[in-house]
Amino acid sequence: MLLSFNKILLLLAILAAVWYGFKLVNRLDRARKTRLRERGEGGRRPRWRGGRDSEGETIELVRGEDGESFVARDPGRKRRS
Repeated sequence: MLLSFNKILLLLAILAAVWYGFKLVNRLDRARKTRLRERGEGGRRPRWRGGRDSEGETIELVRGEDGESFVARDPGRKRRS
């Protein structure tokens, strides 16, 4: 299989489109984050990304009775060593 001039040109066009597409997405994402930060909404991270819950309380998980699932520890229960 020989690489013709047309194939090389098409490959370069595809690579350029992908490159500039990623640059555009990155620029739009940066502008969105800046806009959120200016409005004061950017400081809070979602809970699933390591943010805190509304009370700022930590929930400790312990292994359940079946040995496979995890449940929230009862705050009145003493800790095992």
